[in-house]
Amino acid sequence: MTERVLEVRVGSGLDNLRFGMDEPQVRAELISYGDVVDATAPGGSLALRTQGLDDSFSICAAFKSDGALFTLEVWRPEDVNLIDVKLYDIPLFATPVERVLARISELGHRIDFDDRWHPVLPEASIGLDREGGDDCDDDGFARHFQSIFIAPCGYYFSPPRFR
Repeated sequence: MTERVLEVRVGSGLDNLRFGMDEPQVRAELISYGDVVDATAPGGSLALRTQGLDDSFSICAAFKSDGALFTLEVWRPEDVNLIDVKLYDIPLFATPVERVLARISELGHRIDFDDRWHPVLPEASIGLDREGGDDCDDDGFARHFQSIFIAPCGYYFSPPRFR
């Protein structure tokens, strides 16, 4: 049994983290996952990430230039019994990639495989990362998703400069 499960809220966020929240609100939600540190790239908009609940687990929150939460990325912990992320009631980190993708397809969702390392659910504005990890298949793909990228509705349909 996983101790903590985060629910993807398609198009609007993750658990209590909602797109459009301001920095203090996001910090208040992130603190339960560890220390909140600044992860802003030089010249970029604000980005925060967690560190501490588990050294291998982190949530990164990226903001628009107006200070509103814009995207989230969650990295897989080494121990998925500690924390997992669910999408459509599917544990994304604990379930092997092929089973996750099959289940999502069964539910009628389109999966874009233009980048085989990073399949995308464009209508749900979710990106899945199968690059890296300790347990790869013969082609070098991770057997479990290594991170989950979550964005607002329409993210993959907007022009790149507005992302």
